[in-house]
Amino acid sequence: MTIQAYTTSTAIMWGEFIEVAYKMYLADTSDTNPPQPDYFPTGWKLIANLDVDPAIGIFSEKQLIGFITQSTTDPSQVGVVFRGTIGVFDWFDDFEFWQVDFPDIKNGGMVEEGFASLYSSLSVVIPGAAGQQSLKDFMVTLGGSRSITVAGHSLGGALAILHAAVIANNDSRLSPELYTFAAPMVGDATFVATFEQLVPNSYRIYNKPDLVPTLPGEWLGYEQVNTGIMINSLLYPIKRSLECYHSLLTYLYVLGSTKYGLGDCALAPNHVLSAVIPRPASPAKP
Repeated sequence: MTIQAYTTSTAIMWGEFIEVAYKMYLADTSDTNPPQPDYFPTGWKLIANLDVDPAIGIFSEKQLIGFITQSTTDPSQVGVVFRGTIGVFDWFDDFEFWQVDFPDIKNGGMVEEGFASLYSSLSVVIPGAAGQQSLKDFMVTLGGSRSITVAGHSLGGALAILHAAVIANNDSRLSPELYTFAAPMVGDATFVATFEQLVPNSYRIYNKPDLVPTLPGEWLGYEQVNTGIMINSLLYPIKRSLECYHSLLTYLYVLGSTKYGLGDCALAPNHVLSAVIPRPASPAKP
């Protein structure tokens, strides 16, 4: 397997895909199978929506959690995108952080029970069509000759980590590329070692003051996957709060995206913030 070089522009592109997943969900939270919106990224098409069942308390009903997209110029290019939850830490209240064997990868280590449960509840629905199928079954229909990128933010980052590992484990011909933003710790040392063997092209982006990437915590037997690429929103004119440290818009802004802005995390024009420096051209991967 060849480890691909990290580029900020590619990270921004997939981060903006995740923002589209948030926008699609917020446009109508009751619609679990929406059509492709007008603001969908140019050169890509929506081929399937991803729903999650209320396996644990954070979801009271089935919800749209992401989508699968395909390049219109190169059909072999496929993306699987997961949004996170709207509340920063609400979903942590529903997790007890027990570890269980991950059933999709034999002898692959242990992962957080809630993450495993949510992943197993994922279903694929085709826009405009009736019925649903499992994510695993749908991926098989795409064929073996393809390039897959998986991306997720926050809780969606945990699902993305699990899915990238499952893709590589199920088909040795595939080496998915993974971009996560603010992803929490997913499993134990054995899972991390398994994951890093299966998914060498993994780019875990985290914000220095964001607490989520440090949870559930090493003291509970968890480890974080790969070294990670650190950004630091404390050096930018961004509100200093747990919500803004964790916001996907913050991550995109610090990386250099100009598409969506900072939303409620933008400081007032007359606010003075010390030690603000220009954005780096490209965060370096350790």
